[in-house]
Amino acid sequence: MTASAAVAGPTPVPVPGNDRSGVSHYFSGPQGLAIPTVPCDPAGPSATDGIMADQLNPQLHAKMAGYMDAYKVSCARMVTQAVKDRGLNRRAAAIAIATVIVESSINNYSQAVDHTSLGLFQQQDWWGTREERLNPAHATNAFLDRMEQLYKGGSWNNEAIGEVCWHVQQPREDLRGLYAVQADDAVVIANALWSGMTGGPRHPYGSGRVVSGRSADGRLEAFAAGADGVYHSWQTAVNGGWSQWRLEGGPRGAQLAVATNADGRLELFALSDSTLDHMWQTGPSAGWSGWENFGTGGYRLAAGSNADGRIEVFASNATGVFHRWQSAPSSGWAGWEGVAGGPANSRLAIENAPDGRLEVFALSDSTFGHLYQAQVNGGWSAWENFGGGGHAVTVSYNQDGRLEVFASNANGVFHRWQTGPASWSDWTGTGGLPNAELTTSRSVDGRVEVFAINANTASHSWQTRPNAPYSEWETFGGGGTQIGAGNNADGRIEVFGTGRDGVHHRWQTGFATWSDWAWLNDSGPAVN
Repeated sequence: MTASAAVAGPTPVPVPGNDRSGVSHYFSGPQGLAIPTVPCDPAGPSATDGIMADQLNPQLHAKMAGYMDAYKVSCARMVTQAVKDRGLNRRAAAIAIATVIVESSINNYSQAVDHTSLGLFQQQDWWGTREERLNPAHATNAFLDRMEQLYKGGSWNNEAIGEVCWHVQQPREDLRGLYAVQADDAVVIANALWSGMTGGPRHPYGSGRVVSGRSADGRLEAFAAGADGVYHSWQTAVNGGWSQWRLEGGPRGAQLAVATNADGRLELFALSDSTLDHMWQTGPSAGWSGWENFGTGGYRLAAGSNADGRIEVFASNATGVFHRWQSAPSSGWAGWEGVAGGPANSRLAIENAPDGRLEVFALSDSTFGHLYQAQVNGGWSAWENFGGGGHAVTVSYNQDGRLEVFASNANGVFHRWQTGPASWSDWTGTGGLPNAELTTSRSVDGRVEVFAINANTASHSWQTRPNAPYSEWETFGGGGTQIGAGNNADGRIEVFGTGRDGVHHRWQTGFATWSDWAWLNDSGPAVN
């Protein structure tokens, strides 16, 4: 979409004329003028904000390099939280942060700098009352309201960050390029804050023989189940290359699930036919503990997070489905309990509903069961019938929060999606591979992408736009045994495929282009 097309249509608020300098205070330098500010977070900057500032400063290269402090991080954090609460993605957070870098050097100015402009976004009086413009959540949402009216249908995802900022703020033409200069640093700040936030549901990672999760600093960590134990590889830099595989021990030939504690530490669960063990990061983005027993053997497992941050683990065996949950966020565990039966020896998938409630899907060879929390962080419904039996199941969520479930059988891949908070479509065939292993991920603009693999080939389908129907399946590579996917800190999807020769990966080089398949540094374990 061209810039002129993107900004066509009615404007929701008066826009400033070209006589507005808009960013005249930009030239005073990152520390800003001697202008009064007000807190962004009513509680003030936190100790974590100071730590984050120290981590960010060496990573920045433009206006804010060396100038981030606890106050500025608290302001960027409040902007990012407003974006997240609205249901938009981290690219929207980067757009908003690039704007406040240029407009105010991330200062919540309480005295007019340019005409009547106030606050982080230097919004003039037509944007709201004084109190509203000094409230980071209100100011951010006013900015995003304008962005979404100018860029219909999420088209801001396809426009350069600096151009979106400029079209929303509308300063003088000669100042247009200033926002683009700050875009890369805004992405770094947004990614760091987004990864560390605990507000709202933490959507689960997929489970299986190869899994990945993202550390608090944004680096992906991957695990693969070998015949001699669990292997581990990790990105050596955010969005970067990978370490060599390391054998961590643990259960042999396991099914794996990874989840994030409320304090940012990843936790890994490994289930074999004789034992269920777990290990965890000893600190956010830190090293890993040794293995500790978590239960007896079983068939499959999945893990997710309650809205309050407590991890909940589900496992199936020959007698049904069981679960175990943290008694407090990042803390100890309750004992195992059955969940009123459930399909025996079922494949499991778990996801958060739009309101944060966990929903569980259990597919066996003969039946498909569905279980959900009756209230947020609460108890569980009875199992309801969700369809016939099949081979594999995965679940994701639309940009508007509605869940979408995919299942495979001998006839291909089928899906079923929420039509409302408690209603579902019928099952619909998509074509696709027979008896395929499945995984899903989400593009940076919120589109669900589905990946399938069987012994002969791998295949890929994606939503043609957010909340919309899917493309035809296209070939994604050769055959294999398992498939998993994760998102880099910048939103690019990374796909992991396993076979009897090891673990390969393929990653987005843009948001619609892909690398070739390659080893994940080295071949890693054979996964049968």
